Amino acid sequence: MPSNLLRRTTCGLWWTVAAGALLGSPVVAQAQAEKAARGFHLGLTLPAGRLGVTMRKTVDNTASDTQVPEPRRGRVFRDEVSGDGFAYGVGAVGGYRLPLSGGRWFLEGVVGIEWHGGAAEAQFAGVGVSAERRQLGESWPDRWRLAKETSYGATLRLGGDPGGLDSRGPAVYLLAGVRFAGVQFTRHYTGCFSPEPCDPAEFESGRSNRDLDLTAWVAGIGLEWSLGERVAIRAEAGYAVYAHEEWVTRFDDFVFTVTPGIDASDAGLSMGLVRFF
Repeated sequence: MPSNLLRRTTCGLWWTVAAGALLGSPVVAQAQAEKAARGFHLGLTLPAGRLGVTMRKTVDNTASDTQVPEPRRGRVFRDEVSGDGFAYGVGAVGGYRLPLSGGRWFLEGVVGIEWHGGAAEAQFAGVGVSAERRQLGESWPDRWRLAKETSYGATLRLGGDPGGLDSRGPAVYLLAGVRFAGVQFTRHYTGCFSPEPCDPAEFESGRSNRDLDLTAWVAGIGLEWSLGERVAIRAEAGYAVYAHEEWVTRFDDFVFTVTPGIDASDAGLSMGLVRFF
């Protein structure tokens, strides 16, 4: 889904859900529908929040003491920088809710898929022995960007309304789950590709892309308001921690390796509209 279209669609759906919440509040006040509606359901989700990323890079010149030229022979350069950015999306979910304790509480399992926009970006300071830190075998001051594209996963929700079926307040629940996110890592670089030191005029520039699959563990809390016997809206606050991801790039012709690593987290809010069957 193109980024501009996704942004317009997401904004429109956010306003639709918000308007539904405002218009539906009198219905909520009068409804005596069961908060822990049972059975299968389908829904729409609108997530938004901050994506935080820490990038680490290690450039290792210790592979061979005889082939690596000075002054990088035997040196290991490490660099680290953090960045964040706004992320948003739209998704579809489906699940099953099991009422507990006479309908006051519920246990719910959900699977879903989301399409995302937004990214986190930053620039390394660069680490090396040259003034520009752009010679071969140094950690260049690359600029990078990590963009969310799609994610899917499963979530468990446990909660309910302690006031019972006649209560007019929202149901409260806890949630936990796992998601698998597809992201794209983009690196913009400028530096020397010659074993002999380069003048700045000899530096070459370029861009490289890498598609990554990240695993995230999610936890949060939510509120649910009934708009009738089979329709409800949700507001959730969640936090996701992604598993560490790294890869190794070997430059055998120049006798060194580069190992980038990613640590990421995601904190945000999500609005949802659910239809029970």
